[in-house]
Amino acid sequence: MLDTPIIISFMTTALTRLAGSAFELTITMPWADVKKIYDEVFEELAAGIEVEGFRKGKTPKEIVQSKVDKSKVYGEVINRIVPVSYQKALEEHGLKPISSPKVQITSAEEEKDWQIVAHSAEKPSVDLGDYKAQIKTVKIWKPGDEEKTNEGEADTQKKISEIIDKLLANCKVELAAVLVESEAHRLISQLVEDVRQAGLTFEQYLQSSQQTQEQVHEKYHKQAETALKLEFILEAVADDLDVKVTQEEIDGVINKEEDKARQETLKQQSYVIASLLRRDKTISRLL
Repeated sequence: MLDTPIIISFMTTALTRLAGSAFELTITMPWADVKKIYDEVFEELAAGIEVEGFRKGKTPKEIVQSKVDKSKVYGEVINRIVPVSYQKALEEHGLKPISSPKVQITSAEEEKDWQIVAHSAEKPSVDLGDYKAQIKTVKIWKPGDEEKTNEGEADTQKKISEIIDKLLANCKVELAAVLVESEAHRLISQLVEDVRQAGLTFEQYLQSSQQTQEQVHEKYHKQAETALKLEFILEAVADDLDVKVTQEEIDGVINKEEDKARQETLKQQSYVIASLLRRDKTISRLL
């Protein structure tokens, strides 16, 4: 593969804002730029073709053209041009997506400009409302109360659950459909893998759980929606309360792992660890 940077000189883009924080980018790439990349890919593939009677790489172009799979060439052109054009369009419009794009190639004919449409979403805005006042209505047993229904950890978990319910009920966040669909797909894929690990087919799982595929999809779609809504709400609350996580706290989690190889893996996941710690600290602040 050549190391020459891909340059799209006269690409045009159009941004359409959709419901929630979703957006649609329509990107049009000049045929001249597409053709240049096509020629580069063709030359790379042609260099590896051997034809009897000719030295490797010295076969006439017209003979090589009959040997090279054009669909394979265009497939590689798409793999190269789409990420570059999408990133350029994001920069042009100042977009910061939080999910991978769903890309549709709407036009890819020879001698004509190419066009793709990409859907993704940015981080949604959150209206916290009077969340602090709402959380104050959550009751927890204290010494001297007439009835003691829970103790210790169980009591704390009950209050956390009630706080989460209050946040979900009173804070407003409009989720982009593409975010919910992506998370639901992740959850269902994990379910399918868990079922496979258990030695069952997905059809057997559906039969044993007395569910239809549509019911499973609806169930995990709702779970995805709730999980994402809570994630963004807690992040907004953390910002409001100025909750921070120190490097020392992150290192503390990593160093608890005795296995060195696992420690290295955790170091690569420092951002995830920081997010989880910040979430836990935020919930603790609300108790």
